Amino acid sequence: MKTKIYRFTTLLLISFIVFSCASEEKTVPLSAENKILSFSITKGDVSKQFDVLEGSVTGKVASDFELNDIKISVSIPKGATISPDPSIIKSITGPFNLTVTAENGDKKAYEISIKRELGVDNFILESSINTQYFVTSPKIDGETGMITKRLPEFIDLKNLSIDLKYSKYATITPDPKTVKDYSSPVSFTVKSESGVEKVYQVKVEHMNINKFESCTEANATKWFGGDDRTDAPDTLPYDRNVGTGQAIVLSKDLVPSVFSIHLKEGFYYFKANTEYNKPVVIKLIIRDENQKTIGYTTTTVSGQFKGGFIPFDLKGLNLFLEAGKTYSFYWYLVDGTSLGITASSSGNTKSGSGFCFSTGYSGQSKVSKNNTLEDSSVWYKHDWHFNIQLEGKE
Repeated sequence: MKTKIYRFTTLLLISFIVFSCASEEKTVPLSAENKILSFSITKGDVSKQFDVLEGSVTGKVASDFELNDIKISVSIPKGATISPDPSIIKSITGPFNLTVTAENGDKKAYEISIKRELGVDNFILESSINTQYFVTSPKIDGETGMITKRLPEFIDLKNLSIDLKYSKYATITPDPKTVKDYSSPVSFTVKSESGVEKVYQVKVEHMNINKFESCTEANATKWFGGDDRTDAPDTLPYDRNVGTGQAIVLSKDLVPSVFSIHLKEGFYYFKANTEYNKPVVIKLIIRDENQKTIGYTTTTVSGQFKGGFIPFDLKGLNLFLEAGKTYSFYWYLVDGTSLGITASSSGNTKSGSGFCFSTGYSGQSKVSKNNTLEDSSVWYKHDWHFNIQLEGKE
């Protein structure tokens, strides 16, 4: 009987303890924490942390910190939730609200007001002039606000299209797209996003200063034209045509009017050693630094020509050669292969610097190889600098 009473007492005690523990667990209060602990925005590799105030998060980012394609990171207490989910917000266009709900259901709203600082830049960054013949970039002087360019006389300054690229968020007046007459200077005002203004003046003039370059020093000559020899090594008679070329680099922009080449003597048959004494035609090809043909022309050489400079008239080509860029001139005897006559290109084997000492070229075509001197692949760099003259206007 005592044993039964003991077991009953023990069972009652255990039940009391379990009941007490269960009661204690049920009475643990839920958290009332519903604060934003930290707030940051990341764009690319840049992150910015913002101070969290009572019921708001405010602040500014730099003018170049775009508030789109961003990642918002918000830290809240354990057990709390936030709505809407900050991770789905990719851009900020104005104030918005975030609500933090505590574990016990208490809610707290935060107004998020993040702004980008107004830009202060008011610069013209790039400028380009678009003509039917070429596109070129004027010089921009950020100190004086002057934008200047000299253009060929065949360009109408009263009907000109000039593009101006300016600072982001800035505005410009007048709108460059509405301005066509640049026969006199035109002023543009660039206003930053914050309201600071800067005045630029576009001044375009015609190129009217005469320019002449001459490379006359010669100590060597190179084969030019066809070949009538029957005993030449690796060459059949009336099979090849040899051309000459010369690259130039200008210190200032130039509109070329005349380009001249130099041959030591008139054309003759090398094998027979007799003069040709008839007119011939020489073709000139002009290519830019990418070896794109930008112009070509021909000139007729008199049968009485006995040597000297041979001019090519370039005025009708409307060429505009820019300073600092490389232009290559190639010339060859038209029908040189079938004519079989030759002359000598004058050149200089010395080294030097300046206009006369850019890369020389030579080219050779062959009927047996089914190519011509119109093919850029038959031209190669030559160690000499060939005698040329160039006239035009700067």
